[in-house]
Parts: sequence; structure tokens; C-alpha cells
Amino acid sequence: MTEQSGRIEIRITPGFATMIGTSPTSPSLRGGFARRVRHSAASLVALLLITLAAAPAASGASETMFTLVGRGWGHGIGMCQWGAYGYAKHGWTYDQIIEHYYTGVKLGHIANDSIRVMLNEGLGSAKVSSAGAYTVAGGGDPKTLPGGATATVTWSGSSYHVSAGGKSYSFSQPVLFAPGTHQLKLTNKNQIGYAGHYKGTLRVIHYSAGLMVVNRLPLEEYVCGVLPREVSPSWPLESLKAQAVAARSFAVRALGGSGPFDVYCTARSQCYVGTDQWAAATTKAVDQTAGVVPLYGGKPIEAFYFSTSGGHTENIENVWDTSPVPYLKGVVDKYDYYSPLHIWPENPMHWSAAKVAGDLGTYSAGHPSGVKGILQSIYVVKRGVSPRVVQAAIIGDNGITWVSGSTLRFALDLRDTWVHFTTMSIIPAAAQHKTISAGEKVTVSGRIYPALAEGAKVTLNFKSGSTWHATDVGTKRANHSLGNGKKAYYSTYALTVAPTATTEYYFSHGDAQSPHTVVSVKQAVKLSGAGEPVQAGSSVDFTGTVVPPSPGGKVWLQTKNGSHWTDAAKGKQDKQGAFTITWSAAAGVAKVRARVPATAKLKAGFSGPLAVTVVTQT
Repeated sequence: MTEQSGRIEIRITPGFATMIGTSPTSPSLRGGFARRVRHSAASLVALLLITLAAAPAASGASETMFTLVGRGWGHGIGMCQWGAYGYAKHGWTYDQIIEHYYTGVKLGHIANDSIRVMLNEGLGSAKVSSAGAYTVAGGGDPKTLPGGATATVTWSGSSYHVSAGGKSYSFSQPVLFAPGTHQLKLTNKNQIGYAGHYKGTLRVIHYSAGLMVVNRLPLEEYVCGVLPREVSPSWPLESLKAQAVAARSFAVRALGGSGPFDVYCTARSQCYVGTDQWAAATTKAVDQTAGVVPLYGGKPIEAFYFSTSGGHTENIENVWDTSPVPYLKGVVDKYDYYSPLHIWPENPMHWSAAKVAGDLGTYSAGHPSGVKGILQSIYVVKRGVSPRVVQAAIIGDNGITWVSGSTLRFALDLRDTWVHFTTMSIIPAAAQHKTISAGEKVTVSGRIYPALAEGAKVTLNFKSGSTWHATDVGTKRANHSLGNGKKAYYSTYALTVAPTATTEYYFSHGDAQSPHTVVSVKQAVKLSGAGEPVQAGSSVDFTGTVVPPSPGGKVWLQTKNGSHWTDAAKGKQDKQGAFTITWSAAAGVAKVRARVPATAKLKAGFSGPLAVTVVTQT
């Protein structure tokens, strides 16, 4: 029940999950009803050469990793169902629970009025039956249908047709089924998948999208159908009674509209099923609190509730774009820890920037919450009392987009807005396929949002074989403008390394980490010899060196024919990487070079080309 129109939420209770959705073709609820559908030092020296402790991130292509840590499930407003469970386990009564979650309320009583529940819509036909005789009407005298007969309702384009027990009837107005001594049964599933018996009447109405079925019944019986789908009947009785009071108050606020129904049967209002799924414990909770609702200013409150708070509920104005409501204030929820989602079990979650950017979409006039350019970070600028995200900046390399916490939650399919984002980047990016020659240096750098404390360090993790090593890297704080008088604070880090072999790197700090990148190292090869013209067929010696050396490793002399290089002769390295290759000079060759094959940790190396002049006898 508790989410904004047009959204989807799956709310966990023990063994129960309910999903809400919307239908763009359904008629509106009554006007004004606010629907809230709800290491060794030697190994380090061998691979690293540290220069500056910290430096601004170097220019160049970067890759970014998002780390998310979150709590709770739901919008966070009003009563937390798992928290109520916990308070009941610790001896609280239902009235204490209600008065804790809804600030300043008093309990009162209301009449058992009727409520209209939309069960389904867009149907091609509706099928209703009853074990005993029942009636159907639609603008004329009611017709009695025999018990056990299934009535099928269709729309011809101008009238309703009902066929049952071998007879057919036509009606000019919406069809109303009323029970006799037995309940009515709707064969069609409702919008949360239930098909079965219902208290009260069933009305079938045609709209452009098809047939809609509406169940009208007394409020108390409606609440009996809500509780088994909103909480587990196995919960403590006092928590079930608190749920009954909240569900009753939420429902009564929806009554009296001019539309065809008051509430949905989904979490867009409250999840509701027929009598086949009623439970003795939840019905007892309804009976023992019959008519009881929380009042503020003498009126029943809009008693929002949700699954899991994470330890604190939230002010309504910090979740939805609305004015503060005095009874919907955030409160400490110390027993919410019973929920399996009190702290998200997946924490920490590591998401690529590509995934996050894909979920957020690209900014446009029609999609103003999308990313402008390449996504760099999500920076929270305001949190609520819980502390759920109230406002965040989506930082792209082409500008800033402002979003609410709720918008962010639905875009990223998060359970709750109680979430912390950390982003860490790394340069060079893996996609650059950075390659250096042995003996050269490269700077590995990046930035982390939000900024770390002054003097804090991040960790550079690296391996060139099967073992990871790590070293601390200092950081420097920096900031940039977000507009609207706000700034984003981040920390930069950089380290200059001189890997002697192809090495994998990533930065980390606490739960956060950057993407991985690889710096490939190729063997450095030098070649000299044949400075003077040589006679075709004569033997020519070329000498050179390889860094790092691979004693006994092969070195090939290649000749160029057209655009292709071909191995022509080979030699071996000594302990220092020096080599000599003897080549039988071939006519027509103009260039030669040395090639050292790749190893497990080093890419193949090539010397620069040498020009040769091969002459023939005349």
C-alpha cells in the first residue's frame, strides 16, 4: 500500500511478497485521495616505484565502480511492519505500537461502512459462481441464478451479456452479483493472483480496456482480507492488531469517492484477498480491534506502513514531494533488526558505471533525471532523519542532473532510499589496454566520491602472478561546483609504478573499490649491426639486448618483405639478456628487426627497424 502511483514494489513479510502495478486505462480514484503506492617489502619494490603520495587524477579515460550499501525495504513512512513485530515480541501492546509510529495520535472508533475494492480490469469476460442460489441485476429486476452455475459476463459493444445455467440475459447497466446463503466466487484471478470466494457483492463494469470487477463489502471484512497478505498470521497478536488498526485507517481515508472503486487490491493501496486465504489469527486481530483507528485532530489518519525500516523511519516530506504531516515523522525503530532486510544481505554491492548509467538513462527533455554525458558519480547532497536520500546529484562529464531519493530508488530498482553510494575510478582504464616497455613507468590514479578525511589513504592492490599485494596511497581532498550553491567533495589519489611484468591493479577503500585495470609490459629490445653495405649470401652478425633478460630465451631476426615481417634467423639470450644473431644476407631485403616472443608475464617485444643494404655481385 504505500508506493507512488506508477511504481512497483515487492514488500517482504515472513513468507509473503506483494507486488504493485498500475493500469493506465483504469478510472481514477476519488478526487483528492493521495495514493502512495507504496606482503614482503621486496615484492613491493619489485613491482612499484612510489613517487608522490597523492596527486590530482591524471587526465585520460577512466573507469568507475559504484559501491552501494543499504538498509530497509519500502518508503520508510509510518509504521514499520517488522519493527511492530519486534516491539510486540518485547511486550508492547498494539496501542503502544501505533502511538510510537504515528506521532501525536489518539485512538478512536469509526463505523463499519462499505468499501469498494477493484479486483481486476481489462478482462474479456468475468466468471462468477456460488454454491447456493445468487442473483444478478443490471438495470432491471434481479435474476436468480442456480447454485453451482457459473455466470459468464461479456460485453457486446452496447450491452452486458450474462450466460448461466443454460440461460442468457442482457443488461444495459453494469452487472451486479449478490450472494444468497453462500459467498460469491470469482474465477478470474485478481491483480495479485488470487481467485476464490469473497464477502459482499461483485460488480462488473465495462471500460474501453475491458471489464472491471469491483468487490463491495463491509470495512471490517475488507480488513480481514488485507491482513493475511500484508503480514504473516504467525506473528505476535499485538503486531497483527497494530496492522489491523493501520490498515483500517488507511482504508477509511479512501472512502466516499465518485469513481467506481475506492481502493486497489494490490500494494498500490493494500493487498487484499478473499475468504479462502483468511487466517484465524489475523481475523482475531481484526475482531479485537473492531472500528479502532488512530486519530489526529479528531480525524482518521492516512496510516502509511511498509516492510523494513533499517532502524529508523522517515518524515513524509523527505520521501515524497509533499508538505510535512505532523503524525508522519521519522522515529527510532530499535527492533527492526528481526527483518532479513534490516541490513541488505548483498552489502556491499559493486555496480559498474555502465550498469548504473543504463538504469538511469540518458538525459533529455522527456527524461530530465537521466545522465548528462559519461556518468562519474551519484553524490548525495541531502539526507533525511533516517538518513534516507532526499536529494542527489547525478554527475556526468557534461553536466549535473538533480534527482529525489524516490526517483533514484525506482530508477536503480533499490529496496529503499536508505543507501550510501561510493564511487572509485581508475586511470588508465582497462579499455585503454595500456602497454609500456620494460623499465618505463606509468601513473595509476583516480578519485573517490564522497571525499575522505584529510590525510586518509586508499589501497592500491596489484598482482602480476597469482598473489595479490597491496600498498597504501595518500589522498588529497578537492571539490567542484554542482550549481545551486552546492559542491561535491572528492579525494584524488595517484601512484607512479614501474612494473617489471604485466600487472593487474585496482584501488580500494573500505567496502569501495575501483574497476580493475591491466598494465601490460612488453620486453624492451635493442638491435644493432650491419651499418655498411653487405654482400648477398654473406654472413652478417647483429647484436642486441633484451630487458628484462630471459637467459636462454629465443630472439628472432625478422626481415621485411613488402608489408610483412618474416622470421629469418634466431639467437639466444645470455644471462644479461645480450644476444647475437647471424644472418645470411638476402638480396632485396631493406629492413630488419629483432623479435622476442611473449612469455607468461610479458608481451612480445620488438626492436626498432634497422635499414640494411644488400648488394649483389655483377
